[in-house]
Formats: sequence, structure tokens, C-alpha cells
Amino acid sequence: MAATSEQPLPAPLSAEALFDAVGPAYEVAFEEQTDQDASVDWLISELAAKSIRPAKTVDIGCGTGRPVCSKLADAGHDVLGIDLSGAMITSAKERVPNASFEKLDIRDFNPPADSYDVATAYFSLIAGVTQDEIRGFMAKIFGFVKPGGLLVWGTVPLPVESEQIAWMGKPITVSSLAPEGAVDAVKKAGWEVVKEVQGVFKPKGAEAGICKQEDVWEETHLYIYARKPE
Repeated sequence: MAATSEQPLPAPLSAEALFDAVGPAYEVAFEEQTDQDASVDWLISELAAKSIRPAKTVDIGCGTGRPVCSKLADAGHDVLGIDLSGAMITSAKERVPNASFEKLDIRDFNPPADSYDVATAYFSLIAGVTQDEIRGFMAKIFGFVKPGGLLVWGTVPLPVESEQIAWMGKPITVSSLAPEGAVDAVKKAGWEVVKEVQGVFKPKGAEAGICKQEDVWEETHLYIYARKPE
């Protein structure tokens, strides 16, 4: 995320409209994220070590389904991807036929308690949400993951509350938490934090045809690996 421009921004898009507009090009812009790939590999390794297969998994804000849903499904797991963008869900169904997908906002996703082995949320709890909602999502996910189950949350860790920015040239309202605030939100929801990984990544928004080169900046990414206590 970046600071707002001195020029007035157009009215912000909803998160749904934003990702409908970006569509499958998002996959190109955000490919080759080695830290994200490593986190999915960790999940697959942990599940294999416990001989959990197929594990029931959900990816919140699944986008096109790649690489997260595809890697988990290819490893033999039962994968559901949810996203509030119809364009993303259409693409995911085409790209990852061995997983299931639903057009659904996390606010409306209410599975039974202790019903999932794994939950992931990569950069999906930023646009169109508040800081309080982010904290609430950590608690909600905790409720539907089984004891011993796993969470990976990827975010852009900045202390931002309902701020309008231009993200890859598109106006959007975002919220996020600073690194220590994000970790604290996970812990207060009841999770045991296993690992924290920070890195930087510059999306290929111009190469993907989403925006101009000057509309792209380097982002700090934080991945929190967590486990629900037995």
C-alpha cells in the first residue's frame, strides 16, 4: 500500500468491483512469491507429518485459485476457495478443476465449529474491511478450524484504518495492522503463532496490463503461521 496522492482520488471501488476489474491478471501480477509458496509447502509438510489426507482446507480470498488452492488440491487435499469476486471464482473454476469454489464473502461464511483442518487468507483481509473486522476474522477462523489445525495469514503490515489509496491505479479503501498488531490479533484470537516471515515484493501490475509502471510500488509482506491448540 502507498500513501494517498495529493490529487483527489475518484470514489473508491468496493472490494468486489476492484477484483472483478483486475480479474485473472492478478495471478500474473503476483506470481513468483517465494515466501507465499514456502508457506503453502509448510502446510503440506505439516499435514503429511500428521498423516492428514485429505485435509479439509479453505482459502479465503482465493483469487484465481493459483497457486494456493492448486498446490493443496494437487497434494490430495479437499479444497474450498471462497472469494467475493465473481470474475475470480469463474477463473478459479477453470484453472483448478480439482478444487471447489464459491462466490462468498468471509462475513457470510459460517461453517460448523471445528470443521476445517486448514485455513489460509493471503492478502484478502485488506480491501473494504476495518481493523476491528480483521481482528474479528482471526477469531471467526479460529472457531471453525479443528484443534491442532493450521492457519497461514498473509498481509501487508501497516497501521492503516479505512484509508483511501490508489492500488495499482485503482481507488480503494483499505485497512491493515502493523506487524506487532497483526501478530497480537492472531494470538488474542487463541492461536499459537508458530512462525513469522517478512519480505518485500513488487507486483508486476504493468506487465499484467492492470496499470502503468508508475502505479506500482514495492510492498512489505508478512506471513503468520499459526496452530490452534489441541
